[in-house]
Amino acid sequence: MSPLDVALGKLRNHEKFVVSTHMSSDGDGVGSQLALGRGLARLGKTVALVNPTPVPANLRFLLKSPHEIRTPRDIEAPESLFRGALTVVVDMGAFERLGAVLPLARQSEGILVVDHHRLEMQRGADYLLDESACATGEVVYRLLRGLGVSLDRELAEPLYTAIHTDTGGFRYPSTTPGTHLLAAELLGLGVDPQEVYTEVFERQSARRLRLTGAILTTLQRSPGGRVAWMEIRQDLLRRFGAKMEDADDLVNYTVQVDGVVAGFFFKELEHGATKVSCRSRGDFAIDKFVAPWGGGGHAKAAGVRLDMPIDDALQLVIHAATEALEGDPESR
Repeated sequence: MSPLDVALGKLRNHEKFVVSTHMSSDGDGVGSQLALGRGLARLGKTVALVNPTPVPANLRFLLKSPHEIRTPRDIEAPESLFRGALTVVVDMGAFERLGAVLPLARQSEGILVVDHHRLEMQRGADYLLDESACATGEVVYRLLRGLGVSLDRELAEPLYTAIHTDTGGFRYPSTTPGTHLLAAELLGLGVDPQEVYTEVFERQSARRLRLTGAILTTLQRSPGGRVAWMEIRQDLLRRFGAKMEDADDLVNYTVQVDGVVAGFFFKELEHGATKVSCRSRGDFAIDKFVAPWGGGGHAKAAGVRLDMPIDDALQLVIHAATEALEGDPESR
């Protein structure tokens, strides 16, 4: 029996579900979650959508109500939602990215991971993984078709958002002719591409724009110009009255610098940890580069959380990247 058949069987046979995605959720995570959750509800299932962190402001246009997706903090007794349910995690990347949802999910009847990332599989969960898919939204689309759910704009819009954002606007290597055919089908169901683009990319607060300018001033390059990085620290967030989600996706600026092969965005978290968003150009597989530290993602876009202060994380990652791409800096 194929992983798709196993996943379809579990979705058909269970009656109660919690659908979740990773911390600091993105278009693929939220879009896949909403489409699958709404589709299961149409089959008469009991469905709760619970994320470890709130939905980013630029994706809230997808919600039917402000509380369609909640966090454990929003729920008086979150254990009751997970008790007796099958937890379906979409676009997870790694288990540690589930944050406060992970211990709750482990109390449920089981965990089904639906993803298109390369990830380390742990015992105690079932997996539907397709690295050839352009986005987790594409995998969810197949599930909905397999379940016999009729698609309309309410399902097509989050799926289109998932695919559009995770392919970089259909620019990334994961984009295939099939990707465009699927996008065409979703557009045919009433999705407005201009509205999606505007809501996701063009509605920025003045605070975010000012914060972006401050972060760009931290841009640095390695001596050979093949590695670039930026950073954001807690004191900068406090100065602008901003949240870390206000800085999402800024890592892409690092690989827009001419000659840069690997770009990194270091985010100082509370309690002395650091999150590193990573991008690459050419044939440098950034997911394999961060794998030794427990990171993962795609060949051109990945991330890793390091349990160390930001200055130590900077030294560790930039030294390793510079050595990998330019040779040992101490030997020059």
